[in-house]
Amino acid sequence: MKVLVVSNNYPTERMPYHGTFVYQLIQQFAKLGHEVTVIRPTYLIPKKVLLKKYNYGEELATVYRPKYLSTSAKSIFGYNTYHIGERFQMNAVKKVVEKNKIEFDVVYAHFFTNAFIAIGALASYNKPIFAAIGEYLHIDIRRAYYKPEFYNKTIAKIAGFIAVSPQIKEKLLSLGINEEKIVVRPNGVNFNVFFPRDKNKMRKKYKLPLDKKLVIFVGRLYKDKGPKKLLEAVESIDGVNLIFVGTGEEELQSEKIVFKERVPAKQVPELLSAADVFALPTLHEGSCNAIVEAMACGLPIVSSDIPEVRVQCKPSFSVLVDPLNVEAIHGAIEGIVCDQKKMDLMSEKALEHAKQFDIWERAENILKFLKP
Repeated sequence: MKVLVVSNNYPTERMPYHGTFVYQLIQQFAKLGHEVTVIRPTYLIPKKVLLKKYNYGEELATVYRPKYLSTSAKSIFGYNTYHIGERFQMNAVKKVVEKNKIEFDVVYAHFFTNAFIAIGALASYNKPIFAAIGEYLHIDIRRAYYKPEFYNKTIAKIAGFIAVSPQIKEKLLSLGINEEKIVVRPNGVNFNVFFPRDKNKMRKKYKLPLDKKLVIFVGRLYKDKGPKKLLEAVESIDGVNLIFVGTGEEELQSEKIVFKERVPAKQVPELLSAADVFALPTLHEGSCNAIVEAMACGLPIVSSDIPEVRVQCKPSFSVLVDPLNVEAIHGAIEGIVCDQKKMDLMSEKALEHAKQFDIWERAENILKFLKP
């Protein structure tokens, strides 16, 4: 099958950390014997802020990264400027297909935004277009960008939806989408990439303390992910330091922080392996890749007592709390790091539970759903 992927969230040499979970899935599509082409619209970056180049990994798909002008999403006299940038992306996708005479049997649009772009660019080809829906809140956020009539007509053109959680499926059903057009496929993990490494070796590699317990956070440093709450919770726990993998608007300063930066995807499992506990006091998720990846590296989980996380985690290896309650986060982490036997047992249970999130099986199931 010839699969055309449309996703503006896919790694580039300058942004190797963008869409790494999409990249892992697409590589599995190719390994399963399918001809995969990726179109990744890439917004123009001013020369003065050009980033260093990295090799994000082996690429088995044919990838095109047409440039477009981003116009953000600002309301001007009732008009959302997002639609201008969206039109630029549609044109970029359409031109790539026409110029390179790309043949395809099906379109896989990763995230709702890309489904709208794919429909605007490729509807005339009369090929089925599928949408992968990753975050619950984005459904309503994107919905607010469009007039109801246009929104409903557009989503009616989508052949099927891949929801990463039961909660997202319920949301899609509430929009009037037929249940037969929806499958639930939680995010998966590549066990050839995410597995436990030697802890001391990884700590030495990244110059991390060997005599401390390390709690790791992986994700955007935004308020809704809870990095500040996590820092507050750990400040008063003796012998515990923090690793933050990611960047964002939250300002984090503390002697407790021994590592804080965004890294290429290949370094994430190494940093996870250097840690003792994974913590993410998030307010909302779809199906959290970071949690599954942490499990695959054998880490106990401290996260949020919300439906999206409860469906991923079991009490045998996780403690789920109110993400706004600093004392609860503190107690959950302290209760793990101060009991080595408990921490070791939770690690074993996390590794065991992670096995059900194999990205290979997820890729096979999604491709069966896409097959015309």
